[in-house]
Amino acid sequence: MDNAGYIGLSRQSGLMRELNSVANNIANINTNGYRREANIFAEHVKALQNGDPSLSIATMTRRYVDLSAGDITRTNNPLDVAIEGNGFFLVEAPQGQRLTRDGAFSLNAQGELVSSSGARVLDESGGAITIPPGGGKISITADGAINVGAQNIGKLGVVTADPALLVRVGQNQFRAENGYEPALNTRVHQFSLEGSNVSAVQELARLIEVQRTYEESKKFSDNDGERITRTVRALGQSR
Repeated sequence: MDNAGYIGLSRQSGLMRELNSVANNIANINTNGYRREANIFAEHVKALQNGDPSLSIATMTRRYVDLSAGDITRTNNPLDVAIEGNGFFLVEAPQGQRLTRDGAFSLNAQGELVSSSGARVLDESGGAITIPPGGGKISITADGAINVGAQNIGKLGVVTADPALLVRVGQNQFRAENGYEPALNTRVHQFSLEGSNVSAVQELARLIEVQRTYEESKKFSDNDGERITRTVRALGQSR
């Protein structure tokens, strides 16, 4: 394959990854606490032989998570909780501890506080939070303390992690590759849910741009392939 072919395939591969990210963002516009994803591309320059110009290829180095806040809306559910500021709720999934911004909580059959995916919501010590039946009104303070009637049940685990080391693992959750620590300068809002931080207008504009660029790149690759085919045929006929 010649240089033009490598460049075309590299570009199409990057555009497909970008298209997947855009499609995922659009699909989660209405997902509580969803964080928009995007891609970082880097240019790799390779020196060629015989004094030819260098070859420049753009490749995706990693995906990153946009941690800007979504809109917070009021609800009538005392178990709906939103975080103001940088931080995540700590939950226990089957694969281990995970981070999420989705605060649409409920109680399971054991009276444990769980996320919308069924993962147990953890307190600041990493333990499950159990709400005693018939204990009275549930209140959650700005620092995450949970009270049932006059009884303090515990405190929501609200943590932060290095954004560059957050790995999306599905179920609107992240794995912190380098661990996490207690969040500072955050505020918890009861009777509230945070929406997605995806802008429909922005993502649809990106979708149109990526699709158009991909079609142009594919057309370029197809034309280059036809050029190579004609050249090979011409060489064969000249023998």
